[in-house]
This record gives sequence, structure tokens and C-alpha cells, in this order.
Amino acid sequence: MNIDQQIKQALSEEVQDIKHNHDAIDANPFKQMKVSFSGKMGWMYALVMFITFLFAVGMVYCGYQFYHAQETKVLLGWSVGIVVFALFTQVSKMWYWSEMGNNRVIREVKVLELQIAQLQEKLNG
Repeated sequence: MNIDQQIKQALSEEVQDIKHNHDAIDANPFKQMKVSFSGKMGWMYALVMFITFLFAVGMVYCGYQFYHAQETKVLLGWSVGIVVFALFTQVSKMWYWSEMGNNRVIREVKVLELQIAQLQEKLNG
């Protein structure tokens, strides 16, 4: 077997592997999340999820304090805390989900590039 055939076989196996992984990941948002944490930006996504969790805990704490407050000024203060933490929670979740969408688009482009390379190889070969 010459080197060209070995390269073609390796590329074919790589394409099949990428397509298989792509189909398995694309089917489920939880699998997409798992893959996002194992990538290059995984530490950033984990940090954002941790901060989002802290915002949610802060929101629940403010809600608890709001429920037990008696004075109007204190009620207003805790209600502002609830709104601010809810906004921070939603913004961080929106950022994460948009990043997951970007990752999905990048995977689609890579699959398309591989398909184009295979088609070009068939036309030239």
C-alpha cells in the first residue's frame, strides 16, 4: 500500500469518526453541554456555570429575606436584590447557550469542510 492510499484511508476513517461523533452530540443538548466542558474553553464554561449557580443561590436568599421582611425599605432592598440576581443569572445562561450554538456551527463547518475535501479528492483522484 503506497502512502497516498494510507493517507486516503486515514482521512476516510477520520471523516467517519467525526460524522459519528457529530451525530451523537447533535442529538441531545445534554451531550452538547458535556462536550463543551471537555473542550478548550471548558474551564471558562465551568466557571460561568459556577457563577450562575451563585447568582441563583443569591436570588433564592434574597427571596427568603424578602418573605420575612417587615418594613417597606427592607422589602424594596430585597426585591431589588432578587431582580438583579435574576438578571445576572439569565445573562450568564444566555451567554453559555449562545456559546454552545457557536460551537455547534463550528462543528457543522468542520463536517462540511471534510465533505468538500472528500468530494474534491474523488473528483481529482
